[in-house]
Amino acid sequence: PTGIKHDGTMCDTCRQQPIIGIRWKCAECTNYDLCTVCYHGDKHHLRHRFYRITTPGSERVLLESRRKSKKITARGIFAGARVVRGVDWQWEDQDGGNGRRGKVTEIQDWSASSPHSAAYVLWDNGAKNLYRVGFEGMSDLKCVQDAKGGSFYRDHCPVLGEQNGNRNPGGLQIGDLVNIDLDLEIVQSLQHGHGGWTDGMFETLTTTGTVCGIDEDHDIVVQYPSGNRWTFNPAVLTKANVVRSGDAAQGAEGGTSQFQVGDLVQVCYDLERIKLLQRGHGEWAEAMLPTLGKVGRVQQIYSDSDLKVEVCGTSWTYNPAAVSKVASAGSAISNASGERLSQLLKKLFETQESGDLNEELVKAAANGDVAKVEDLLKRPDVDVNGQCAGHTAMQAASQNGHVDILKLLLKQNVDVEAEDKDGDRAVHHAAFGDEGAVIEVLHRGSADLNARNKRRQTPLHIAVNKGHLQVVKTLLDFGCHPSLQDSEGDTPLHDAISKKRDDILAVLLEAGADVTITNNNGFNALHHAALRGNPSAMRVLLSKLPRPWIVDEKKDDGYTALHLAALNNHVEVAELLVHQGNANLDIQNVNQQTALHLAVERQHTQIVRLLVRAGAKLDIQDKDGDTPLHEALRHHTLSQLRQLQDMQDVGKVDTAWEPSKNTV
Repeated sequence: PTGIKHDGTMCDTCRQQPIIGIRWKCAECTNYDLCTVCYHGDKHHLRHRFYRITTPGSERVLLESRRKSKKITARGIFAGARVVRGVDWQWEDQDGGNGRRGKVTEIQDWSASSPHSAAYVLWDNGAKNLYRVGFEGMSDLKCVQDAKGGSFYRDHCPVLGEQNGNRNPGGLQIGDLVNIDLDLEIVQSLQHGHGGWTDGMFETLTTTGTVCGIDEDHDIVVQYPSGNRWTFNPAVLTKANVVRSGDAAQGAEGGTSQFQVGDLVQVCYDLERIKLLQRGHGEWAEAMLPTLGKVGRVQQIYSDSDLKVEVCGTSWTYNPAAVSKVASAGSAISNASGERLSQLLKKLFETQESGDLNEELVKAAANGDVAKVEDLLKRPDVDVNGQCAGHTAMQAASQNGHVDILKLLLKQNVDVEAEDKDGDRAVHHAAFGDEGAVIEVLHRGSADLNARNKRRQTPLHIAVNKGHLQVVKTLLDFGCHPSLQDSEGDTPLHDAISKKRDDILAVLLEAGADVTITNNNGFNALHHAALRGNPSAMRVLLSKLPRPWIVDEKKDDGYTALHLAALNNHVEVAELLVHQGNANLDIQNVNQQTALHLAVERQHTQIVRLLVRAGAKLDIQDKDGDTPLHEALRHHTLSQLRQLQDMQDVGKVDTAWEPSKNTV
């Protein structure tokens, strides 16, 4: 309702495009955005931190992870709320009269460009209609009994009127001292797309660094005492509270060791190097071979700074240069014990290679690297259905159009129906990526072209919403159903109308899409085009109607497409319904109103003229016994009374004023 939209963006969960209102961008994942509904609805990983982008081009604000934040319940005009007419009410006595109440049954979109800006109300007198709640700053309703509207992260929302003066991510500035207080696996994950992670960066887990730069991507460059500089995702870093401690063990020469008892350390992987390092430092024994690359705990620090380390169930003495610190004493990992510690260490290191293989496979598939995929598929420990960032190699290759890789994967008995976190399968990804050739390969591989994701969308829904005409044709050519409904009850026809894609609309109709199927709001395709005010879509629909009487189909409240066009002042649509569709002008809704009643009541002069000239009856009575002429007379009288009131308010009433001859 605010009118803010972020052009060129899309919510990666609900596919809203562009994102309306606040944009929430994941600080960990590359190019992953959420809309407000999905962000507060706990979509994506709760432990990931996000940037809040209030308006396009505004500074992004780094937020705490939602997992650590408190949610509160929103209350107000939501489904179940009781309402009366509000300050912008202009619908006369549709509610039954001033002070009469109704119940909100659903929050809807007033228009495609203004989501969640209207409420559908069932009035106590039985009337039902859609009203503005925030559309262009107007509210037709006032809440008298609120309802719950879900929960949201209060502290993640901007404060009204507050200007964001923070120019740097996370409030960090050049010269700040920073630490990394997160677990290793989280740090590694957060670094994807922000400089990555290498083994040389282990020093950063236990050492305070100094911010020495902020690059154009808002990533933070940190320098460490070793002289090394590393680039970090700002979500990784926290400002350091510098505390001098004398608890570190002292070496023989009075220097301070970088290790403490209780630290977790990783033994060097390189056999030849560690043999050299161990000379004069406990020496090397062949029985130590199983400890290479493994993680252990420092038990003792000798006077010459050598370390006694418990690793693989045994204790050995190591040169401090032969190990690297993984976690400091007192950290969350080093405080773990027994089975918990074993699980953590296994997850962090012992299974790292197999996890990397799956990640490499997905990335190679996404990049179209046939040679690397072939090589990885020969490895016995690679999982052809393994995931990276929630996606399989099959899904990644499908979205990016890598047919050769798909053929390789299909030979490995890959699961073509594997779903990602949103329920999307490979065929959904192919539709999203506009990859008709991929859909052909998947079809030959027995993929279900009518598969549904968690929003009940088929690949055809995805292709229509993305505007991929050739993919739409390909799916229809291979026999996908043209009229399945998503979770909102919308068919691909509804989506094509909303997206104003007349070419896709025509293709769907040629394939036999059912015009009469209604969505959850009771709108069939004709109703939907009339509501949206889409004359080009209406022209296509009317030209391909299988049966002419469909033009007069009623919703459950008795409204036809002509009623909806008259109600919303969609003149071109009304003209098409009258002249091309030969719509019945005198059909009455549940309140016994014709389209002419509605047009007169809302003073839509052009539609009134159209209907009268087309022969609409002027003497049909509604449930209150009023004809369109009564409505016209009422509005004329009220208009003159308001004019008189306005004149009195500004002290301009002429005592010689005489009523108009037309005044009643």
